[in-house]
Amino acid sequence: MNLLKDNWLPVIRRNSRLGEFENIAVWQLLDDYHNNPVTEIIAPRPDFRNAIYQLLIGIVQVAALPEDDEHWRRLYYSPWNAEELKTKILKFESCFEIDSDGPAFMQDYDLKKDFKEETLGNLFINLPANEHFIPANSYAVKVEPKHINPYWAAVALYTLQTFAPSGGRGHRVGLRGGGPLTTILLPKKESSTLWEKIWMNIIDEENVHQLSGNIDRKDLSDIFPWMKPTKISEKKGSEFFADECHPFHMYFGMPRRIRLKFVDKEGECDITGLRSEKMVTGYITRHSGNNYSGLWMHPLNAYGFDPKKPDEIPYSKKPSTGGTTYRHWLGLAIKSDNVIPALVVKRSQESGYRRDVIKKEGAVLWAAGYNMNNMKAECWYDSTMPVYPLDPSKANDLSGFLQHFVKAAQEIASNVKSKVKSAWFNSPKDVKGDLSFIETEFWQKTEADFFKLSQKVYENFDSSAVKNEIVQGWMNVLSLQAYKIFDDNALKQQENGLDMRRVIKAREDLGKAIGKMKNDLNEIKSAQ
Repeated sequence: MNLLKDNWLPVIRRNSRLGEFENIAVWQLLDDYHNNPVTEIIAPRPDFRNAIYQLLIGIVQVAALPEDDEHWRRLYYSPWNAEELKTKILKFESCFEIDSDGPAFMQDYDLKKDFKEETLGNLFINLPANEHFIPANSYAVKVEPKHINPYWAAVALYTLQTFAPSGGRGHRVGLRGGGPLTTILLPKKESSTLWEKIWMNIIDEENVHQLSGNIDRKDLSDIFPWMKPTKISEKKGSEFFADECHPFHMYFGMPRRIRLKFVDKEGECDITGLRSEKMVTGYITRHSGNNYSGLWMHPLNAYGFDPKKPDEIPYSKKPSTGGTTYRHWLGLAIKSDNVIPALVVKRSQESGYRRDVIKKEGAVLWAAGYNMNNMKAECWYDSTMPVYPLDPSKANDLSGFLQHFVKAAQEIASNVKSKVKSAWFNSPKDVKGDLSFIETEFWQKTEADFFKLSQKVYENFDSSAVKNEIVQGWMNVLSLQAYKIFDDNALKQQENGLDMRRVIKAREDLGKAIGKMKNDLNEIKSAQ
């Protein structure tokens, strides 16, 4: 069974009827491209969908590397024909066997003894049973699966290896740390093809050197770690550094030592309902897999850093409580003082060819990942945000201007939360409890207006009059939502009954914070 050659990937085509899909092989991405192209994949879980996108980007990156950005743009609009792509992808067919006795996709090269047997439920990153983020389903596996279709077991394994949270002593996290926030560029047009969605995230050959890794390490095992024995990390000094592999290894990081268990028995997959002549019934594992250390700058991840500590290694950005909102947008999609956007985003600004494509097609940034608390997944976050075709200098100017908007919103969000707490309790500082839901509500209620105004700033950045109008508009948005959220919450819960004096005092204090915010933003207006 082979992940590249076999027809296992469920997709929708442009002319598909509602509910209609077909299974294709990965090498068939460009089949019937000019008449009825593939537009989207289907997956039983949102983390699987995101992981498959990352896997397809990695496969195409390795197999179909464009020469430079001009070549990249040509292939965006006029890709290879289906047979050419088939030849390129199936060149790596031997690296994507699933059930081989030898090298097998995402599985330890020689795990045969001193292993621990695990049930299938542990192959999934699961949320608490009370968390429901999809109307029809929960991410938690409530009933222990007994049989899984081998292709989807491979997807589950890739998902686990890619997002790899802490797994206990010796069970390593991924090369971006546990639970990374993946950022993928997507065309804005609903009619975009799956090829365009993948290709927008491909780095050209002239810029591969910007990736972590050693471009002279060109053996298959330098890209696909399951093609050679794992670097066992039981002892100190056995860390795995980027210069020990090719940069494309980052798409296929493999921190866990795992081997799937197959049975030659027809059955129905407990996750997808698909029937298969062979099933996966469990897996074996052992600790001390690849211990990724040092500088790894994954092309689909933003990285944070401390400007005051230039010698420290940047750290990969992770989802945070409350989700990925416009408060994170500048660092992910443009630039900020302490965040380096993912390389695919940086290239969209640095390359005139890529900016031309985004200007013509439009683009959004898909940010997704698990909010992890050590080994526990607390929430899966999935959101899209706009991307503008900015050259680096204009990106700096726009980011600098909009940072004032975000800072003002942060201050007001914090004040709304603290003033609601003051309205509820006589001694708010002594009260413990998580009131972050109030801040989350504030970010959610102001997000649409923020992006509407940011679009207007982008389109009219050279007009001081328009920018002043936008600043005033943002003041009004923050003020309106601050009072509304306070009023909605302040009277809901009271300590020892309703105390209107306490509520009125808290609202007056909120008004002072809003007044300060307006004074700060007025300084921006006077500077235009």
